[in-house]
Amino acid sequence: MHITLTVQPDSGRTRRSLRARMRGGLRSWNLIGGGLSAAGLGALLLGAPVGGGVMLTPGVVMLVGPWLLTRAAANARTGVFVEIATYELTDDAVRVRTPSLRAGYKWSTVERVEDNGEFWVVVTGGTGVLVLPWTLLPAVDVAQARDFLRQRGLLVAV
Repeated sequence: MHITLTVQPDSGRTRRSLRARMRGGLRSWNLIGGGLSAAGLGALLLGAPVGGGVMLTPGVVMLVGPWLLTRAAANARTGVFVEIATYELTDDAVRVRTPSLRAGYKWSTVERVEDNGEFWVVVTGGTGVLVLPWTLLPAVDVAQARDFLRQRGLLVAV
């Protein structure tokens, strides 16, 4: 397999790809924030002496914080990442090249590829993440790439 895709700059798509990239890492904050908020609200409603506000306030911050953080990071980085990007998928690796960035990962280091509907988020061990706008690929290449990822057991729906 050898698929090459060149993508023209699009600030909206860049913001969405950054949000998709960051969303997974902050999901646990939402879960903890939801638990704290529910416990704090329950304590307030039941009139517990512990003080529901003590749990409710950090819970709400943890619920809203990840959304604000991804939004702020996406807005701050959009200018940096709005460049012509060339993606390359081969049997050995996935790569992206822009005038200011070169990144690539061997398939053996990829843990999973998350399909969120517009992007494939390629997740590797550690901090490696690459976001591929698969909807811009020709249909034949999408089918070939999907088959390749499924054969390796990497493609998961989000």
